[in-house]
Amino acid sequence: MKTIIERETPESGESTCSDRYFEPRTKSSQIELKGVWAPCLTPVWSDYSIDHERLSQHVNWLLSNGCHGVVLFGTTGEAASFSADERMQALESLLESGVSPSEIILGNGFPSITDSIEVTRHAVSLGCRAVLMIPPFYFKNLSTVGLATSFQHVLDKIDCPDLRVLLYHFPRMSTVPISYPLIDSLIKSHGAMIAGLKDSSGEWESVIGFIQRYPDFSVFPGTDTFLLQGLNFGGAGTITATADINPNGIRHVYDLWRRGDDAEDAQSKANVVRMIISRYPLAAALKAVHAHLRSDLSWNRLRPPLEPLSTNEQTELMESLCEAGFALADFDHNPADD
Repeated sequence: MKTIIERETPESGESTCSDRYFEPRTKSSQIELKGVWAPCLTPVWSDYSIDHERLSQHVNWLLSNGCHGVVLFGTTGEAASFSADERMQALESLLESGVSPSEIILGNGFPSITDSIEVTRHAVSLGCRAVLMIPPFYFKNLSTVGLATSFQHVLDKIDCPDLRVLLYHFPRMSTVPISYPLIDSLIKSHGAMIAGLKDSSGEWESVIGFIQRYPDFSVFPGTDTFLLQGLNFGGAGTITATADINPNGIRHVYDLWRRGDDAEDAQSKANVVRMIISRYPLAAALKAVHAHLRSDLSWNRLRPPLEPLSTNEQTELMESLCEAGFALADFDHNPADD
């Protein structure tokens, strides 16, 4: 049995440099909205402040093991629990750790448009050129005109024509769906800035509907279960929570498809991992996997009101993954040695 270590809060003067090794990347503001992207987890200290060192290590691990990029502060990253200042500090920390702006899509959604403007303007100033934008999610039964005005005001204030916006369709969570009339209105007002959409509805009919109606869009299913199917119909890839633990397995599906090889078996293997994880609240389950397989209980923390899985749930989860033959990619692997 592995010893699980829990760190509390950073000691005064404690180094925040990672001792991991990762393949070098070139910083660039050019971003390609396709492939496998992870809505990365947000590790926190015992006082629930963001653990920037662990966040940087995790993102670099994801990028070195198959992810084309990460979404910083998506749903899996507990975005709604973190302020504008916290998001900006985390972004700065990631960039300082060597992550390229072209490998980051920033979750910029808030109920307040002033917060959305602030974090987006800050990201643009640092070279980032893509955001995942969920509708303002407090008020309900909003009109298309009201929603469009909200998005348009943010983009007008940023005034960055090469910014690319992925709309975030997650009606179960936000209760504010992204409709065809809303997309049409935004394309009319802002053209190529409205570059695509993440569909986390969990419904294939919704995904294929967006792909077919907007063939020039980068449409990302929010579950890797639809990765291969989506690619075959013109989808861009996937932005999926399961990539936080299975980046190489999901990337394998994408690479096989891109080469024209049979990817069905690889997709089936990825589906097994997704099915197991989906039995539990996603962020809690994914953090539990890292806590156990990294031997680091600190990964089990979520910012309240979210809670970690119970001990019994964690045991069941890890037993199921073990039975499925799942293992995390090597944290100490240096791709440059290959």
